[in-house]
Amino acid sequence: MQTQALTLRSSPIKENDRLIVVLTEQHGLMRAFANGARRPKSPLHAATQPFAYGQMQFTARRDTYTVREAQAEGVFFAGLAADITRLALANYFAALCMEFCPQQEPAPDQLRLVMNALHYLCEGTRPQLLLKAIVELRLLCLAGYAPDVPTPAVRAVCDLPLARAFKLALPQDDLQRLAKFAGDYAAKTAGRQFEEADYYTGCL
Repeated sequence: MQTQALTLRSSPIKENDRLIVVLTEQHGLMRAFANGARRPKSPLHAATQPFAYGQMQFTARRDTYTVREAQAEGVFFAGLAADITRLALANYFAALCMEFCPQQEPAPDQLRLVMNALHYLCEGTRPQLLLKAIVELRLLCLAGYAPDVPTPAVRAVCDLPLARAFKLALPQDDLQRLAKFAGDYAAKTAGRQFEEADYYTGCL
């Protein structure tokens, strides 16, 4: 199977391998082994780094997936690592995806949402609190947990076309209230507090 993928997590295993969690366009959330990917000259090295994206081809054996081929089209990590708050927020996005994105089902809207949010986060052109609220609320809506809150800001984030949602301009007080509501709602829906969200808050 071949699909567009974004690497959310990348963990070293054995001497040269990686275990990755990816959000894919056609198959949703997947965990896969990338054999030899830690070798700098491996053709899997670039695409299996955290927050890299591109085309990946997987083979399946029983319930285990292995990355067969991977072609990186870009890596967000350098832009994120330039600012600890950016990287912390990106890691929170990854945690939200692993909580609310489907497995073994198409997830093109979720992938587009997170890719756009990471792009704006790297550029630093949109308020981080807005990006946070958009990812939280829209992932929840896509998962079937749309909030029943009639405030204009929440409705706008949930209902506007994605490109327009990212262009929202809110007064700082409204933005802070929106971000708090979105974070509390995500934690309540998940039934737990996200450590990544706490770490991001501590970096501000």
